[in-house]
Amino acid sequence: MPHTFDAARFKRLMSAERRQELPPRPILEKIGLHPGQVFVDIGAGPGFFAIPAAEIVGPRGRVFGLDIAPVMAEELRKNAARKRAANIRVGIIPKTAAKLPPGADFYFLANVFHEVDDRKAYLRNIRRHMSASSRLVIIDYLKKKTKRGPRLSHRVPLKALRALLVETGFVVERIFRPNEMEYAVIARPAAGGHR
Repeated sequence: MPHTFDAARFKRLMSAERRQELPPRPILEKIGLHPGQVFVDIGAGPGFFAIPAAEIVGPRGRVFGLDIAPVMAEELRKNAARKRAANIRVGIIPKTAAKLPPGADFYFLANVFHEVDDRKAYLRNIRRHMSASSRLVIIDYLKKKTKRGPRLSHRVPLKALRALLVETGFVVERIFRPNEMEYAVIARPAAGGHR
């Protein structure tokens, strides 16, 4: 069974070391986030990606910072208020990702997918909320020994993720490596309806 990050350790998620290894703004720019877009951060935590995304999309855009842990959502609310990020909507979501804002430009999961129980159902739930122009971005740890990250047994190999995406109605558009420990996958819904 996948391991869930201990929400009480949220400060580690905002550390300078993590910011150096996984620089949020350059990554968001690399995936193609632009002003005026709608960005759904699933497993947003205290706002490591959600707050920079709010800066990029600007006042005409919107960011949904969603998490299963109330303590994470509360921390994101505080951080968004401190940064005066009025375009962030914070919410609690079920572990299944069954309730998401529809038709967003980006559905984004950073170091969350390895915690998902039923991965096929999870991807299908996200897919159901997407429009033809939506993109799914998954950043997670490579299945190899790294200086930090989840146990190897909890990690999802890139090859397995690609197969899961195809099986659940996605087309993989691009893969890149934000650092030596993680991969990033950008996918779009396949033509021909939902699976």
